[in-house]
Amino acid sequence: MRESVRQAVSFIHRRYAEPITLSDISSEVFVSPFHFSRLFTQEVGISPGRYLGAVRMFEAKRLLVESSMNICDIVHSVGYNSVGTFTSRFTRLVGMSPREYRKPPVGRLLVAMSRNFNRMPQDAELAGLRTSAHERAGRGTGSVHGMIELPRPIPDGRLLVGVYAADVPQGRPVAFRVLPTAERISFAIHGAPPGEWNLVALAMRVGATGGCDAMIGSLPRRLTVRQNSNTWTHLSMRRMKSTDVPLAFSLAPAPVAETATLACG
Repeated sequence: MRESVRQAVSFIHRRYAEPITLSDISSEVFVSPFHFSRLFTQEVGISPGRYLGAVRMFEAKRLLVESSMNICDIVHSVGYNSVGTFTSRFTRLVGMSPREYRKPPVGRLLVAMSRNFNRMPQDAELAGLRTSAHERAGRGTGSVHGMIELPRPIPDGRLLVGVYAADVPQGRPVAFRVLPTAERISFAIHGAPPGEWNLVALAMRVGATGGCDAMIGSLPRRLTVRQNSNTWTHLSMRRMKSTDVPLAFSLAPAPVAETATLACG
């Protein structure tokens, strides 16, 4: 990866709480905004603006779960000026409001992967958890089967493999499986609704930790799922890099989203 992209990612992580722009980031690495945006997207997989938004959303989720800060302070601490804008965006991306995200079941089922904060729920929390709301509702669904290869097993590790609507998951996967880690893992995800989906796999040690030996894998293109059919695939995972997009989402079922906007005094 180019050094200018690494420097830009580091800049975003240092300054995400400030009102930075594409020009600010490109100036930091002495590249024109147009050329920098194209280069960054090619190297990282998403645009600098989307990367900045993902970092802000990740930090907001971490603070909602880990801290006692009030929500309005969290909003401003991650670079948003408008509480209403943040609340609307958070609810749309995540599937629940910031207030709902603070409820204990959501935090206990948080999955997070970044360069300094990783979490995989305990087995006791995962036990009995429905892995597809669509399967439960009795809708016509399909299944995703395949093989996942890891460079090496992770002691006390778990693998979460799921299908998501977005290429940068923010909310609960539409269907998923959690399995013990090994060098080769066969999997089957049932209850995936028909459509085009992103397949993403995360592997790490169970529990809440700081930076750890985490692994990630995703398909280069969307996976097609058809009703009452099996889709087969193969996925190779790699160790997470410091430039990867930070990911955080809860496996807790999403409640009916709140519509009220937060008011800060």
